[in-house]
Amino acid sequence: MIGKAFRFEFWSVVIGGLCVFALLPITQQASASPRPKAVIETGMERVLGFLRTKCSDGQSVAMRYHRVEIEKIVSEYFDFREMAMRSLGPSWKQQAPDKQQEFTQLFKDLIFNTYIDRIDTYTCSNEKVTYDDEALDGNHAVVRTRITGYKGNKDIPLEYRLSLKDNDWKAYDVVIEGVSLVNNYRQQFASILNRESFEGLLKRMRDKNTEFK
Repeated sequence: MIGKAFRFEFWSVVIGGLCVFALLPITQQASASPRPKAVIETGMERVLGFLRTKCSDGQSVAMRYHRVEIEKIVSEYFDFREMAMRSLGPSWKQQAPDKQQEFTQLFKDLIFNTYIDRIDTYTCSNEKVTYDDEALDGNHAVVRTRITGYKGNKDIPLEYRLSLKDNDWKAYDVVIEGVSLVNNYRQQFASILNRESFEGLLKRMRDKNTEFK
């Protein structure tokens, strides 16, 4: 079933890379932030600022009640069409534009549904995000960060892969400890398409999203 390939712990961190790590206090490096890194930092600060207003006396915040606001902010910094295209692989070009659009929306919903279901709460805790560096290669960039103090004392390396389109940097993949969210989905989708039609894949995604309602 779609999504089952990820362990709970993996989903808790990787899917959180799309949003929940944006909820953590930020430790900035002293040097100036080039544009790709600034995009990630700005997105994180916006979500963090929103959720901080929801924290009260250290109490956790139920994410499902704030999905619309969080999704709206995150969507400004992530290119979900690019993510969907890369996750589907060669089959993307074989689909009509309306099917590409439907797949993109189902893919986006699947990510957010899984995230909300797995993470559920923002604990208003003390983990921090440290921005280590960024690497530029033409219209592509990698922003490397670390989550420090995760579950007390664990550090989690997290990378955001971005591309430049229309003078805007947007993320299209999240990589944690060497595991790519896009590549993981591509393997799952390819496995399904080896046995079923594209319509079969869409049905699986619809059914999976319905489970979260």
